[in-house]
Amino acid sequence: MYDKKSVQNMLQECQSLDLLYVEDNLVLSKSTQEMLAPFFRSIVTATNGEEGLTAYKNAKFDIVLTDIIMPKLDGCKMSRQIREINPNQAIVVMSAYEDSAHFMELIDIGINKFIPKPPQIEQIIRFLTTTATEINNAKKIAALTQEMKQDLAENKELLRSIIDTVPVRIFWKDKNSKYLGCNTLFAKDANISDQADLIGKSDFELPWKEQAQSYIDDDSLVMNLEKEKLHYEEKQTLSDGQTLWLSTSKVPLQGDEGETIGLLGTYIHITEQKEAVEAIQKAKDELSYQAEHDTLTGLPNRFLYFDQLRQAIQRTSRSHQKIAVIFIDLDRFKEINDSLGHEMGDKIVKLLGERLKSEIRQVDTIARFGGDEFIILIESVTDLTNIAEIIEKIILSMQSPFNLENHQLHLTLSAGISIYPDDGEDAETLIRNADTAMYRAKDEGRNTYQFYTKEMTQKTILHMKMVKNIRIALENQEFMLYYQPQINANTNSICGIEALLRWKSPTEGFISPAVFIPIAEDSGLINKIGDYVLTESMTQISKWQAKGFELGRMSINLSVVELERNDFVESMQQKMLDIGCKPGWIELEITEGYAMKHSQEAIKMLQRIKNIGVHLTIDDFGTGYSSLSYLKKLPIHKLKIDQSFIRNLPGDLEDEAIVESIISLARTMQFDVIAEGVETLEQKNFLLGKGCNKIQGYFYAHPMPSDEAEKFFKSFPS
Repeated sequence: MYDKKSVQNMLQECQSLDLLYVEDNLVLSKSTQEMLAPFFRSIVTATNGEEGLTAYKNAKFDIVLTDIIMPKLDGCKMSRQIREINPNQAIVVMSAYEDSAHFMELIDIGINKFIPKPPQIEQIIRFLTTTATEINNAKKIAALTQEMKQDLAENKELLRSIIDTVPVRIFWKDKNSKYLGCNTLFAKDANISDQADLIGKSDFELPWKEQAQSYIDDDSLVMNLEKEKLHYEEKQTLSDGQTLWLSTSKVPLQGDEGETIGLLGTYIHITEQKEAVEAIQKAKDELSYQAEHDTLTGLPNRFLYFDQLRQAIQRTSRSHQKIAVIFIDLDRFKEINDSLGHEMGDKIVKLLGERLKSEIRQVDTIARFGGDEFIILIESVTDLTNIAEIIEKIILSMQSPFNLENHQLHLTLSAGISIYPDDGEDAETLIRNADTAMYRAKDEGRNTYQFYTKEMTQKTILHMKMVKNIRIALENQEFMLYYQPQINANTNSICGIEALLRWKSPTEGFISPAVFIPIAEDSGLINKIGDYVLTESMTQISKWQAKGFELGRMSINLSVVELERNDFVESMQQKMLDIGCKPGWIELEITEGYAMKHSQEAIKMLQRIKNIGVHLTIDDFGTGYSSLSYLKKLPIHKLKIDQSFIRNLPGDLEDEAIVESIISLARTMQFDVIAEGVETLEQKNFLLGKGCNKIQGYFYAHPMPSDEAEKFFKSFPS
C-alpha cells in the first residue's frame, strides 16, 4: 500500500514536470488524469497514438504515459516514432500484457517501465516517481556538467558538494582511462573510503576488474569519436560474484581549446527494474506455454495444433504436396474410467501420449485434443501408403500392455485419416473429417483405421497387401521369366529375344506386371525384382550362347527406379563379370517417358550404359511425344513401335500414318526399328511393305518359359 511519504516524494519529483497521457479508454483516461493532476505541472491527453504523436511534436514533455492497444496508431508504433525524435524520452507503458509480441517490441525500443492495467495507485506512484527521479537526476547532471565546464577552476569545493548530493554515481577519467575523481556513491561502490585514493587507479584495480577491459574500450570509443554514449545497459560482476545491472552514460570532457582531455561518466543501479522485467517475461513465457500445451501430457493442445495445421496448409499450398491429419481415440476408455477411476484414466492418457510420440517422427506433430483423443499432423506426404504404415505401426505398438500399479491393461485404439487438399482445404474441415473417419473405424470393429473416403482405405489396404505379397514372392521365388522371340521377317530368322517378367502366385495365379510393377516401384522392391531379372536373363542368354544358338541380343526392360541408382552401371558390369555374360549379348529397353522426363540425367546415364557395349532401345515409342531435337541427343540404337499403333493395322489411317512416320524417322536418324504386338499376317505384310522387317508378337510366338523357348529355337523355321 502507498503512504504519505510516497505521495510527498511524487509531489516533490513531478511538480516541475510535464506529462503526455495517451489512452483510448475515456473513462480510465479521465479518472487517471484527475488522480495525477495534483502532481504534475501540466498534463496533456490524447485518445490514440496518432493524436499523441501530434501532441508530442507540438510541445515538450518530460514523461509519456501510454497504453499499447489503441486505434489508428498503437502504443508500440507511437513510442518507436517518439524515440526516433528523442532517443532519451522517458516513456512509461500502461498495459495488461496481453500480447507478448507487443511486449517484446517495447523492450526492443528500450522501454523497461510497465504499469499493469487496470492501474493501482501505488503502482502508478512508484513507477512515475522512479521515472521522475531519473529525469530530475539527468537534469541535475546536465546542469552539473555545464556548471563544471564553466566553474571547474574556481568552484572545486562547491562542485564537490554538489556531486556528492546527486543520487547518481559520478566519475571522471583522463585520456588513459585513469581515474581523476568520483563522488561519494561511486567511492562506496569501489570500496574506497577516501575519494582521493581513487586518483590514478584503473578499472583493473577495482571490484569490477572482470569487466575492466570492456569499460576502457567504451572510454576510448567515446573519447576518440568525441561523441556521448548515453543510457546504455550493462552487466557488472563484482569480485564477490554479485551481478548488478547498470544504466551508464559517458561524455567526453574538453579543455579550453576544445580538445578532449578525458571523460565524465555516470551510472545508476537498475538491477531491481531489470529483474522485474525478466520476471514478467518469464511469467509471460510460462503463461504462453501453458496456453498452448496440455497440462497432463505436456503435448501441444488443440489450440496450438490448429495453429500449426493452418501454417502447414499455407506452406503446402505452395509446394503442391499433401498433409495427413490423423485422429486417434482409445477404444472403450469410458469403461476404464468407470471401473478404475479418473485418476487411473489420467495416468493411462499420459502413458498413451508418451507411446504415440515415440512412434512418430520428430518432424511430425502430435497433440492431445481432449479426453483420450490425440491428433497427429504429418507434412510433405507423397505416398499415402506411408501414412497407413505409420498408423499400423502405432496400432501394433498397442499390443504391449500398459503397466499401472497392480494393473496390466491391454488397450486398443481407432484412428481416422483425412488428407489435404483431397478431404478439405482448411483446418476445421480436415479435423472434422478425420474425426468422422475415426468413428467409422470404431464401427468397423475398433483396433483399426479408416481414411475419410472408403475408396482410399480400400486402395491403401490393397496396396499394402500387394507389397506384402511381393516380399513373400521374392522369398518364395514365385517370379519367373518368359521369353518371346523377335523375328527378322525378311530372312525368317531369330534376331533377338525379350525377357518378360511373370509372377505366378500360388493363390491368385498369374498377376499382371501392369498391376504389381508400379507398386514395387513405390515400395522400393523394384530393385530386388530388377536384380532378379538381370541375373536370370543374363544367365539364360549365356547358357544359350554356350549351346550355340544364334539368337541376337536379350532385351531386358528397366524400371525408372533402377536407372536412378547411382551404382546401376557398376552393379550391372559386376553381374556380367560374375555370370560370364558379354555386354554385346544384352539390350536394355527404357520407356520413352523416362527418356523425355529426365532429360540431361537420362542422357548421361544412357551414355554410360552405351559405353560399356550394351545396346539401348526406346520401348513403347510413339506414346511419349518425343522432341526430335532431343531424341537425336539420346545414345540409343533402336526404336520399338508400341503395340497400340499395330493393333488396328492395316485400315486405321491415323495408325498407319504414325507407324510410317516412326519407320521413316528411324531410317533418317539411323536407328534400328522393331514392331511389337504383331498378331496377323496382314499386320506383318504392312510393316514389311513400309520397311520394318523386325517383328515381335503372337504371329510368330507367345512368351514362353525357357525350356519351351529352347524347343522353339530348334524348330524355327519349321
